Amino acid sequence: MIRLLSFFRQAAPCLLAALVAAGCSSFEPARARREHTAAFTTNLARLAEGELSKPLSLDDCIRIAMTNNYEVRKADLDRELYRIGKNVAFTAFLPKVAASAGYRAYARDPGITDKKFGDGSLDITMPIFMPSTWFLYAAARHGYAAAGVAGHYVRQGIVLQTSVNYYNVLVQQETVEALESQMEAARETAERVQGLAGEGLVTAWEGDQAAFAAELREAELNQARRRMTVLRGELLKDMGFSPAAKIELSGDTGETSMPALTVEDMVLKALEIHPELAVADRQVVIHDHRVRQAFCDFLPVISIFSSGQWTGNDLAAQSANWVSGLNAAWTLFDGLANVARYKAARVERSQIRLERENTFLSIMVEVVAAEAAARDAAATARVLQRAYEVAAAKSADYDAKAREGLIPLSDALDARAVMDFAQVELVRSRYQERIAIAALNLAMGAMLVPEQKDQEKAGK
Repeated sequence: MIRLLSFFRQAAPCLLAALVAAGCSSFEPARARREHTAAFTTNLARLAEGELSKPLSLDDCIRIAMTNNYEVRKADLDRELYRIGKNVAFTAFLPKVAASAGYRAYARDPGITDKKFGDGSLDITMPIFMPSTWFLYAAARHGYAAAGVAGHYVRQGIVLQTSVNYYNVLVQQETVEALESQMEAARETAERVQGLAGEGLVTAWEGDQAAFAAELREAELNQARRRMTVLRGELLKDMGFSPAAKIELSGDTGETSMPALTVEDMVLKALEIHPELAVADRQVVIHDHRVRQAFCDFLPVISIFSSGQWTGNDLAAQSANWVSGLNAAWTLFDGLANVARYKAARVERSQIRLERENTFLSIMVEVVAAEAAARDAAATARVLQRAYEVAAAKSADYDAKAREGLIPLSDALDARAVMDFAQVELVRSRYQERIAIAALNLAMGAMLVPEQKDQEKAGK
């Protein structure tokens, strides 16, 4: 036995060095990166094959984002960590049990019979007066609840983000369609005007103006197509897919309407249900418990214990011993550190309450601003619709007069350019009111996630 132990003492450093060297040499960064890239892209392709096989409505995209979005998944993991922390805090109420066992063999005199025996021990400790554990557990429990509220707020934000991306893609698709139509019309006009310029019926610069208008429409169309690729990639990324995947939207966005409330009622509703305020309330309660926990440092800690020891050594006076008793510990003076920690906990609680007040005011301002933005978007859409109608009527009138030679052709081309610009602006504003209403719902904390929508449908 002695020789065996001596061998392990000598060989242990060599074995440890060999294990460390083997661990370092087994990692190849380039190979690990290739393997991860292959595995991740394969997983993305498999997800896309299952979810992107049909045109997606807005609700479909939101449902997928609730499962695959990075922020949503991270919020779920954060909540799980808080749940584990709560369970760990609860263990302070449970008894602590420690057991040990050993076996010994030695020769009291070489050449004489060896001495062999085993021993063991069991220690049990249970606190009976430790108030800080109650406040520690209460703080952990409120932290877990706050994590659940925060996770819900993250989901609300992802609903808005996905909705905005969905609307942006629809807007860009319609913009591309409008620019394609404009480019074809501009090319036809350019060919006609250049033909007239060749016959001397119009000036050469008017022919160049018509050609430039066609070139400008083509450049804008190419930019719009590239922009659509970017917007589709952003939507796919928020849904947890590769930005290069193929996606087709059905255009079904559901019903959206302005909340039938006054601004004052919207503010009051936000102050009642907004998740940020719910989290802030939990944080205040958590710091209340931390102040109480700091005060508990001035109190004694009382616990009971029971300890048993056993041994097979015949030289021991008794083979078994069991001791039970009561322990009490009270810190009488620690250099005023407990006082300083108690004061610091109270100051931190004041900071958290001040942050809650700031959040309170910020939400009020956000609701007022979001309501104004929603009404501005509706008004802007009406104005742009009217602007397009006027520009279209003017362009049609100028085109007819230019064909009859009543006005210069350049005036008709300028009117057509104004109409094209008004059409693009109208298309871009088409979903701005919906986006603004969704932002208002988020500012109020009233944004519905898929689970709540399903509950509402079931209730109806």
